[in-house]
Amino acid sequence: MSSIHFFRLLILVSLLLATLPGFAQEANQIRGRVIDHRTQEGIANANVLIQGTLRGAATDENGHFIISNVPAKEVIVLVIKHMGYAEATKSLKRAQAGWENVEIALVQTALRVVNEVVVMAERSNEAYLQNALRSNPDGGGRILRDLPGVQAVARAFVAFDPVIRGMKEEQINVTIDGIKVEPACHGRMDPATAYVDMAELDAMTITKGPFEVAGLGAGLGGRIDFAKLRPVYQDQNALRLTGVAGVSYNSVTAGDKEHLRLGMSTTRLGAQVQFSRHVGDNYQSSRSEVPYSAFENRHLDAMLGVRLAKHHELRLAHYRSDGEDTGYPALPMDTRDHKARLYGFDYIASNGPLAVAQFYLKVYHNNISHVMDNLNRPAAMMREMTVLGETETTGGDVAAEWRFAQSDFKVGLNIWRVFATARRDMLTKSTGMRMSSLMWPDVTMNSAAAFAELGHDFNAAWRITAGTRVANVESRAAALSPQFLAFHQFSNADLAETDIDANVRLKYHAKPHWTMTLSLGRGVRPAGHKERYGWYTINQFDSYDYIGDPRLKAEKNVAVDLALHYQAEKIQLRVQPYYNRLQDYITGDVREGLSPQSMGARGVKIYTNLGSARISGVDVDLNWQLPAHLTLFSNFSFAEGRDLEREAPLPEIPPLSTLTGLRYVSPGNLFWLQCETRAARRQDKIAPFAGENETPGFTVYHLRGGVRLGNSLQLQSGIENLTDVFYHEHLDRNDIPQPGRNFYVKSVLHF
Repeated sequence: MSSIHFFRLLILVSLLLATLPGFAQEANQIRGRVIDHRTQEGIANANVLIQGTLRGAATDENGHFIISNVPAKEVIVLVIKHMGYAEATKSLKRAQAGWENVEIALVQTALRVVNEVVVMAERSNEAYLQNALRSNPDGGGRILRDLPGVQAVARAFVAFDPVIRGMKEEQINVTIDGIKVEPACHGRMDPATAYVDMAELDAMTITKGPFEVAGLGAGLGGRIDFAKLRPVYQDQNALRLTGVAGVSYNSVTAGDKEHLRLGMSTTRLGAQVQFSRHVGDNYQSSRSEVPYSAFENRHLDAMLGVRLAKHHELRLAHYRSDGEDTGYPALPMDTRDHKARLYGFDYIASNGPLAVAQFYLKVYHNNISHVMDNLNRPAAMMREMTVLGETETTGGDVAAEWRFAQSDFKVGLNIWRVFATARRDMLTKSTGMRMSSLMWPDVTMNSAAAFAELGHDFNAAWRITAGTRVANVESRAAALSPQFLAFHQFSNADLAETDIDANVRLKYHAKPHWTMTLSLGRGVRPAGHKERYGWYTINQFDSYDYIGDPRLKAEKNVAVDLALHYQAEKIQLRVQPYYNRLQDYITGDVREGLSPQSMGARGVKIYTNLGSARISGVDVDLNWQLPAHLTLFSNFSFAEGRDLEREAPLPEIPPLSTLTGLRYVSPGNLFWLQCETRAARRQDKIAPFAGENETPGFTVYHLRGGVRLGNSLQLQSGIENLTDVFYHEHLDRNDIPQPGRNFYVKSVLHF
């Protein structure tokens, strides 16, 4: 689709939407606050919904919420939910100009979750996330493929590297509770999602595009943050113990997963410990077993929260992940061992001195190690190869926010330091010759950034938000080889640069059901340590060895995003076209005459900057409550990338894909049934120069269901890939097939 056709489509869609009934009617709002019954403190991230509709809002850090486009009813009933509190309702009689200063007090109760996956979705208050979570009952990384505008590259059966609108890897920021995680594998077989079990999460926050400046910012193309569970406190001065245990089985891997969560809470202390283990053999495609795809992963998380005083809280967290003998069918090597240790400290305060409404301090540190070898592969009979990678990341954030009658202002600092090293050892059996080389030569990168964001409400309909971020990034390599220096013909590869991000968002609550948000943003992404200093690192997308270049320029993106959101009593529709114009896009350029060093590599490329490129597309999401307790849900995503220098498609752009289904929930929520289909169009807009091949389209069907037995036990089961279709995803490496027909069962017990 050309840019001219894209904007014609955008204008046509906008005109059609604007003509729908109710577009020019007057809107009402409900403004209020959710508080703790005992402490009278605001409760953050509570979910406030209008009963019988899809309309609602999540509370901010101080418990405030705004619900726009309230239905024209004489009585409105609000339903308020938050993990660790009893569900509450509040009836409001019709007010001509809306409701102001509505206050709802929640009473703490035992931590009892009907379905941890659904709770995560409810906390997000996003229908599309609810649908994706129900379609992934084990909370695996495949959930990313069911979200509009989001895709994923399978690094193994349990590790999925996120892609946002065609932006990937270092172009987007992926964090765990705001913690920067740097993969230790030279081929990025251990993205941040490898160290997260989705069943542990409290929420998932997704920013699509360079429209966030706080913390690490949104980078070039967006940000995903996986938020773990938070401490729960009690209303009365008594000790309360809770627990959740679950087990599941999947036939396609003959694998099982077990998880256990224990909680302890008092009025001032809240602690949670969770353990999960996921094991599977080589999975089955519809045609045969996929070799070297077995896995074993374990996660152990602990979090302690302490209420120091009113409006003051400390949180200490330790997350650890271990894996052994994880196979990569797309690679000539497997993971022998990987370890991740994450440590976090948070201090949160509200209503502080100097009229600070919210103050936040975070400090974190993590170590990741990753060992790969080919000892289980036939090639090891001729040459053994082992690659050891290690990263160490330390960082922190500090931010303060002020709120006024119609404005809010936030300022903060973000710093981080990354150390990365990777070594390759080879042994040739026939000669006994050993060879060792540094693929990442003890690289250190430091960043210090300051950010500010201002928001202003002109009235109940119009709001503007503007933010900027200035970052200074320094990098150096302590162990550069003479070969690397000679190749680039310089003696010093240390460098520093200053990058500036900025965005502005204009939001309009149209009348009465529409919200429109126009976002303009500029994102800058400095080259990563692999792109600057890598030495013959294999890229499994095109099977080339890559050499870094310290002189790479930072990638830049100027983005436009228009979000049109329609929300009535029974229907929720979001249409979101976007356009990205990229400068100095980082890619690989073939260098003839150089011999590869990695097994299976077909040549050598050096990282370089393109002049310009573009990525444009549209995301659509629909959620419609039908009669007879039925819900229709559907989303689709389309993206097109163009290399404007070569006049050719950009590589690794996902094809048009869709998730559509019908769900029935019985009265009283005793059981539910769901049928769904996931489909992707044939991807023939490819980049042959990058080693990309066409991918056939596919359509797969799934059946799912669940039943609640009393207040403590829930059972789920289903059939995935019902017709046993043979297919593969375009972004996955080497055309590795996806799993065939899979039967699964899952049980969760609360005690």
